[in-house]
Amino acid sequence: MSASPVKCFVLKVILWLPLCFAVWYYMKGVIGLPTFFLVDGIMSHWLPAFIKDIEFQGHLLNVVLQFAPPPEIKVPEGQKAELVFSVNSLVYGYSIPLYTALILATPDTEKAKWIHWITGFIILVLAQSWGVSFDILKTLLFKLDPGLSSQLGFSSFQKELVALGYQFGYLILPAVMPLVLWIGFHQQFLGQLVPGIQDRFRR
Repeated sequence: MSASPVKCFVLKVILWLPLCFAVWYYMKGVIGLPTFFLVDGIMSHWLPAFIKDIEFQGHLLNVVLQFAPPPEIKVPEGQKAELVFSVNSLVYGYSIPLYTALILATPDTEKAKWIHWITGFIILVLAQSWGVSFDILKTLLFKLDPGLSSQLGFSSFQKELVALGYQFGYLILPAVMPLVLWIGFHQQFLGQLVPGIQDRFRR
């Protein structure tokens, strides 16, 4: 008895996953650059008085803060204290190898595969940048000393929005976005795997 199309497709995805994750991890210093540039541009320009610099080290984004020190910390007059913390961008980027495995396992022309992958990669980089940016905000607001966090001037409502944005970027986007993109690009193929599902989408 021949295997069902769904089982064959899932098997192909499973076979592609280890290779995709290996390449993604090995190339993290290159694949992570677009996310770094986006996060650096957004956060450094949004909070220039607080974020002095964001440094890129492979998969780590080192955030260099500058702030008015509390009274117990002695620094030369007219200078600001500095603090550095890191964010692991890989936590928000595993959607890329997952999406790549889905694309490679889908029967399609080479041109279509490249178009779908590049488009999806751009969207997933935006999603990853969302996650990293809100991770930085979460650290600034909830993990630093309250005396330092208060210098940001965020209201209670804004803090709640940051918490929601962080949960969305950490729990939802990396796992769901690859599937949403793949389904959006391959509804016809999905109809072959699960007959009648396209009619349900139209409803």
